[in-house]
Amino acid sequence: MSRAVTADHVLFDECIDAFRRYETGQIPFIEGKACSYLLTSFELPEPWQLPHCTIHPSVRVHLPGAFSAFICHVDNPDWVGRHNSHLYGIALASIVSFATGKLCKSTRDDYLCRRQELRENDLLQLALLYPVLVAGPGCVHSTLSTARRNKYETTISSLITRLHSVPYKTYVVLMQAIRLVHLSLLNKRDDFGLAYLLLVSAIESIAQLAVKRDYVRKTHPSEQTWKQKASGDHAFEELLAAYRELRGQNQYLQERYIEFIKTFAPVESWEEIVAHPYQDMADYVKELTPSHDMEHVVGRHWFEKYPTDLPAEHIREILADSYTHRSCFIHRGEQPPHREPTSFNRFFQEIHDFDGKNVIERLLPNYELLLGIAQHSICAWAHTK
Repeated sequence: MSRAVTADHVLFDECIDAFRRYETGQIPFIEGKACSYLLTSFELPEPWQLPHCTIHPSVRVHLPGAFSAFICHVDNPDWVGRHNSHLYGIALASIVSFATGKLCKSTRDDYLCRRQELRENDLLQLALLYPVLVAGPGCVHSTLSTARRNKYETTISSLITRLHSVPYKTYVVLMQAIRLVHLSLLNKRDDFGLAYLLLVSAIESIAQLAVKRDYVRKTHPSEQTWKQKASGDHAFEELLAAYRELRGQNQYLQERYIEFIKTFAPVESWEEIVAHPYQDMADYVKELTPSHDMEHVVGRHWFEKYPTDLPAEHIREILADSYTHRSCFIHRGEQPPHREPTSFNRFFQEIHDFDGKNVIERLLPNYELLLGIAQHSICAWAHTK
């Protein structure tokens, strides 16, 4: 059971339990209909009928400057009850964020969840939790096409159904990975390096379960020769034993990370699973004016590199670099070498550095590519359970 008073702090394990109880038929602490609130980065003009809950159309609150907030009332399922009903909303916000790639938030307490109707001051209080920049540099395109909203509803429904059908231990693991992606989206504007780290960690968390160590374990080609030599040389035998002990401690995390992506989000699927960073805007303009050609915005540019242009070994190096950048941030606080948080290119950022003699060219997976890989690979693994 959750804490008596959550005190404006989130313990996500409580949210995991609120979204799906360990035991079906468990009676809530305080029975009765309850709600939660979902704050999105986009307008939702129609309700989403999801498994176990309903997200109602958003109410837009205009804030000072170019900021707005989009507040959706959520009908929680009966098992949530009235005590700390906001915990369900936090879990749902993580799932919607993961499925759409767009940041959603919820409240950190249930005070407003207890009210039948919200007053103007209540709406303003909720709006402060997630003000969305809707105009100017770095703004969010808050109006989605009908097709995009329908696709999101289908994707979210499918994910919720899967989360309720897998064994409970698997459900917990999936929710933890989903939360990492949610936290990545939550921190992207404040710290790109942290957001990048969290995406890689989300992929790695499932990779450690999906790809066993022995599957990628490497044996040195000369090890058999060393073994024969050690039989007559005690000092060399001790050295070989120390080498084997050290190798046994290697969990091959980077290799398992790469193998997981190759298996559950192969490079051949990247063009299908990764949309252009400005695809939402292009789709909405196309819906309003079908004759308008947006290819100059989201189409491939002559200088742009696509995954199909690169050999398999280069793709492997790019993925290995993404893991290295994650390690550099977590151990040294060193930011990834990206120059733009949101790339104009669809898949990669191309970086040119000068070392004093030569120009060094590097291809970096952009944030949207890693996000698409995380979404697709984690969902693909979930469907094998």
